[in-house]
Amino acid sequence: MTDHPVLGDLALQPVEEVDPSRVVDLTAEGRRLLEKARSSGRGRAVRAVVRQPGQNMILLGLPAGGGLPEHDAPGPASLLCLSGEVTLSTAEGSWTLPAGTAHAIPPARHDVVAAVDSVCVLTVSLPVQDR
Repeated sequence: MTDHPVLGDLALQPVEEVDPSRVVDLTAEGRRLLEKARSSGRGRAVRAVVRQPGQNMILLGLPAGGGLPEHDAPGPASLLCLSGEVTLSTAEGSWTLPAGTAHAIPPARHDVVAAVDSVCVLTVSLPVQDR
């Protein structure tokens, strides 16, 4: 899905970056992504921490005021705020997610905005592609 900001960013990363045998320190990696997002000026930095058939788990570093512009959900997804605070919004409503909370992403156009420096985990379920 090309108009999805996170999946578009991931398409720029080499698949071999995700080592399925590696345990990822989400706290340390989140700090690194926040620094990368601040220095890039893009308002976000992303890294796939799990990629397997039908599922992507993506770590998001979102500096205060940064986030994801409005986009469609690529499939069933959820957002877990590990640190900071973000707001998930659709035309029908919005949900504030402080650290330690999660929410299913509605199957509608939505955006995410970080109120403060935040680290989130986005889990996206995708149909398994026939090979």
